[in-house]
Amino acid sequence: MIAGALIVPSYAQVIAPAPTANVTYVPVSGTITFEPNTYTTGVKSVSDLTIYARSPDGTDTKTNPAADGTFSVSVPGAGNYSFWVIPSKLDYLNSTTNATYQVQYPDISAPYYTNVSATGLTGLAIPTKTVQTGKPMNATPLPPTVPAATATPQATPGFTMIAVLAALGAVCALAFRKK
Repeated sequence: MIAGALIVPSYAQVIAPAPTANVTYVPVSGTITFEPNTYTTGVKSVSDLTIYARSPDGTDTKTNPAADGTFSVSVPGAGNYSFWVIPSKLDYLNSTTNATYQVQYPDISAPYYTNVSATGLTGLAIPTKTVQTGKPMNATPLPPTVPAATATPQATPGFTMIAVLAALGAVCALAFRKK
C-alpha cells in the first residue's frame, strides 16, 4: 500500500473540501407561465417542467414548479445566475383561433440571466415567447359526411349499355342459328 501511495501523483491524493462548505444558500422564488392545452408528449401540467439555475461557478440547482406555476429554490450564494427550462418548447392548440402555437422558454443554449443578491431574489418571472406555428382555421375541421343510404336501388353507370350489348348479342345469336 505504501508503494502504491508513493507511485500515485500527489495531486490525486488531495481531497478537496466539499463544494457546499462555507456556502450560504439564498432563496429564489418566482413564477412561470404555462398553457394548459399543450400536446407536447409527457407534459400535462406546469409541474412537469423543470427549472434550472446555474451559479457563476457552474453549480446547477433545479426545481419543479407548483400546480399554480410558482416555484422556489435555494441557490449557493449571490451572483449572476442563468436560468433555463426543460422542456424548452411546448406545442399547443389555441381553441379560440384554431391555430397551433409554441411556447418557448429559455434553454441551455440561450438562458435567461439575472442577478441574485446576498438576500435572495423574489418575484422572478421566467420569460416566455409565443410563436404561431400553424395557420388559423375558420372552423374546427370535421370528418367528411357520408350521404344517407336510400331504399330505392339505383343502376350503376354503364349498366344500360351492358344490357343493350347483351340483348344485341342474343338477337345476333338467334339470327345466326336460324340460318
